[in-house]
Amino acid sequence: MDVTGRFPSVGGRFFGSLQARIVAAVVGACLVLGLVGAGLWVRNTSSEEATSYHHARQQLQAQLAAARQQGYTDQDLRPVLSKYDALGSPNAAWWVPGQLFYLQSQTRQAQQLQDQLRALEQQVLAQSRSDAANQLGSARKQVAQAHQIGASDGEVQALQQRMTTAAADQGAARTVRDYRAAAKESRGILADATTLYTQTQQENQAIQQAAQQMVTQTGGNLGAIQAAGIAAVTNGRNDASVAGYLNRLNPLKGFSAIQSSNSRLEKYGALVGSGDVNQAARGAAGAQRYAGQIRQFLLSGMPAKTVMISFAAQHLWALQNGQLAMETPVTTGIRGDTAYGTDFGAMRIVHKEHPWTMHSPFPKGSPYWYPDTPVQYATFFTSTGESIHDANWEPDSELGPGSQYDASTRSHGCVHVPLNDAVWMYNYAQPGSTVVVVYPGDGSPMASQMTQVTTNAQGIPDSSL
Repeated sequence: MDVTGRFPSVGGRFFGSLQARIVAAVVGACLVLGLVGAGLWVRNTSSEEATSYHHARQQLQAQLAAARQQGYTDQDLRPVLSKYDALGSPNAAWWVPGQLFYLQSQTRQAQQLQDQLRALEQQVLAQSRSDAANQLGSARKQVAQAHQIGASDGEVQALQQRMTTAAADQGAARTVRDYRAAAKESRGILADATTLYTQTQQENQAIQQAAQQMVTQTGGNLGAIQAAGIAAVTNGRNDASVAGYLNRLNPLKGFSAIQSSNSRLEKYGALVGSGDVNQAARGAAGAQRYAGQIRQFLLSGMPAKTVMISFAAQHLWALQNGQLAMETPVTTGIRGDTAYGTDFGAMRIVHKEHPWTMHSPFPKGSPYWYPDTPVQYATFFTSTGESIHDANWEPDSELGPGSQYDASTRSHGCVHVPLNDAVWMYNYAQPGSTVVVVYPGDGSPMASQMTQVTTNAQGIPDSSL
């Protein structure tokens, strides 16, 4: 330093340069620190945005999973799923240029998809609810139309019961799955009601044609037409009653079809008594059609070996696989008028005896007592002593209608047949499998004949009846 207090020039240049370097170093360090800080800020901010994006994606995934659980299909969710599949991964490196803005954009997109999904769910739910209501309405209308043209009451009632269930299911529905299940249920009812309507319409047309032919063939004779109709109604009711008796013993194949035909039989039977020739003919033609159906279903559904005994007709028919194998007039006992009689119901052959001596179950001195009576062939259908057997004390000519009311011929519960038929029955019947149906056969409606059953569901006489 000179006397002026200044450094020498060389020294001044040196220290000036050093100062500049220090300043430059400080500035550089600040720049580095700034860049590092900025990088850390960008990194932290990107990490936060990645977390937000990841969270938004998770929420969207959970919302989609919940939607599927409620019954929304991928087809329903396609507008959202297609955009969801296009979303990028939240795990890209934070230092990728523009990543921060990318993550922010993806987060917004995921959040918008959540809103879109909620709106889509409400739209699909409303459509499903509306479809369920429309399907039920269509089904109800079709059932009403089938009923209007005279469809079977049983089938209409079954459809109405299903509609009641469908309406309850629809009322309890909350999710898309619930409403779609209700709609499917109603579509099934609609399809069945449409089939019933079509079949009924076709049958009505066939009956109308048959009625016109009947009028032509009888020359419009009202009495002849009514007689044909009454015979058909009587036969149909009796066959339906046999089916009802058999169904108590074991579920009868085709019994529901018999019930439907019987319902239609009663509808047309009500027209037979009309004083209008065309109306009576329509009733008679319908009765013949449905009586024929009942007989066909009965024969195809009954056990391989079945014996039918009509109390009113005092007649026995033995069938083998639905084909008549033997028939004969008979004499039975009468229930109600005496302390004994032949039971009504479906029963089974329990055992066979040859020969057999019948002992009176009544004490000597009783008006019902009888001495020991031998018979040659006895085929028992109850454990209480009722059997199909020969009766040498009753001439064959006295068998048949009315013999059950004659005190000299009626039985105490057994069924009298000619000796040759007793032998045939003995050889034909198989204990445990052959079924014997004793029924009123009076041509009354099936419901009435069913009330006269005196055996339980196992075919055993019920002492309380």
